[in-house]
Amino acid sequence: MAWNSGWDEIFRRHEWGRYPPEELIRFIAEHFYAAEPRSGVSILEVGCGPGANIWYLAREGFTVCGIDGSSVAIGRARERLAREGLVARLETGDIMHLPYADGSFDAVIDIECIYANSLADSRVILGDISRVLKPGGWFFSKTFMTGTYGEGKGPTLPGEPNTYLEQSEGALKKGYGIIRFTSEDELRDLYSVLEIVNVDQVIRTEKNRSYEIREWLIECRKWQES
Repeated sequence: MAWNSGWDEIFRRHEWGRYPPEELIRFIAEHFYAAEPRSGVSILEVGCGPGANIWYLAREGFTVCGIDGSSVAIGRARERLAREGLVARLETGDIMHLPYADGSFDAVIDIECIYANSLADSRVILGDISRVLKPGGWFFSKTFMTGTYGEGKGPTLPGEPNTYLEQSEGALKKGYGIIRFTSEDELRDLYSVLEIVNVDQVIRTEKNRSYEIREWLIECRKWQES
């Protein structure tokens, strides 16, 4: 399924997304803060947007790559890094066909990117993420759960009851293209290309508790070669 160009307009209009989520910081701290040297740890972010997480990872001294379908977002990320003298390899591209060699990365991160793809395409994406991970490498995914505001508020993709083509209301209703919420059963199947190590949830309210946003926090590891 083609990348939705509406994201270019979203990145032009909005300045949010300048700082990494706390859950990502905890994941990186737990697995990689003790590495010496940190520059020896290579981390890829799929769907890096304007670079909040790339900025954080580069500041922490890791070797960082980021890829996004939006040239607007990549341009903003490059400008931000340049202003602060930080370095990362950034490119506009298709996360279904990652332009990296097999076994390139110690970790890959997905902060609300893969959800914007159909279930079928997400399987392809996760397969390619597995390919570019080193044996024993880590994958961290933060993705929207079923039960998030917007569920049931629009037409779904045929054969995918939790994948919405558009939504009449909800936290993600305008300009985002595909919106996919993940059930626990789908999660266990979808991420099984890797070893699922840890699954947690973040549930928060917005607009004076008028609705909930539910997210999975998923940690996976690529199996070691025998």
